[in-house]
Amino acid sequence: MNNLMNEEAAIYNSVLVIDDHKMVTNGVKLIIGSLFQHFYVAHDGASAMHKVALHAPELIIIDFFLPDTHGDALVRQLKYKHPSTKILAYSFSYTPDTIIKMLKSGVDGYVIKKEDDDEFINAIHLLMQDRDYFCKEARLHIVNRFATSTDDYAIKHIIANIQFSGKELEMIRLLCKQMSSKEISNHLHLSERTVEQYRSNVMRKVKAKNLAGVIKFAIQNGVMMLEDL
Repeated sequence: MNNLMNEEAAIYNSVLVIDDHKMVTNGVKLIIGSLFQHFYVAHDGASAMHKVALHAPELIIIDFFLPDTHGDALVRQLKYKHPSTKILAYSFSYTPDTIIKMLKSGVDGYVIKKEDDDEFINAIHLLMQDRDYFCKEARLHIVNRFATSTDDYAIKHIIANIQFSGKELEMIRLLCKQMSSKEISNHLHLSERTVEQYRSNVMRKVKAKNLAGVIKFAIQNGVMMLEDL
């Protein structure tokens, strides 16, 4: 790993790591510090907000558990005030509730601290390329949660900073499986006209001109996995 990091040049401007464990932030700096010209650290939510306002980092890496707040609450504040900043959640927790809370708050990626360094670095590169990255455990929980969401008036889901209803997400999954409007109508117990309205809304929200665009959005944002297509 040291050889890998020595080969990496500082190709990004700045990152802020928010974690209350100093040994963890020191370890993160050893792994990714050479990728960034500026490396900042905050150990609680209050200092994190101050440092973001002061330094405007390109990337924020945040743990879910913080001394003065939870990560999802802090992410919402950060995304509201700094919507263009990329946020990568990382935690020892891979429970469904933690992952879904962070997802709904607007994070651009999620990795678990037990993963190896290469996956962590890969996630950072993808986020800095304006893409999302969710580790395998996170994707499984996301797909399972969406698959069981049938109430169109249930809490909204935030994917890539876009708000979707449960049925809209189910529509994306069925479109990815190349089901026809009639097949989707039977599956969701909706009229074909209603299905077409949902299809139109989904295409508009994900800015897709065709089915390929919907599939690309679904895969990049963890709504579907390749093996499910």
